[in-house]
Amino acid sequence: MKHKKYNSVEQMINENSLREMEEMTPMTTIERTNLRRWVKQGNSPESNPWGYLDEDGWPLNYLLAYRRNRGYYITVYYHFDV
Repeated sequence: MKHKKYNSVEQMINENSLREMEEMTPMTTIERTNLRRWVKQGNSPESNPWGYLDEDGWPLNYLLAYRRNRGYYITVYYHFDV
């Protein structure tokens, strides 16, 4: 089996972060496509092109910033049995 070659360690880290985000975060097909495009251009999924920050001043990840830029939010509620 041939392994995918990466141009840099940073690219490998970004693509691993992308895979993890895709597995853990519900998103639409359009969101997934745009997120993949962003990472393919050499960016981290934990950054955003709009410079949006959260309430504490930390940069939003691409998906949250994408949703804010489009004017909508998706809230996921988790139910834990106690």
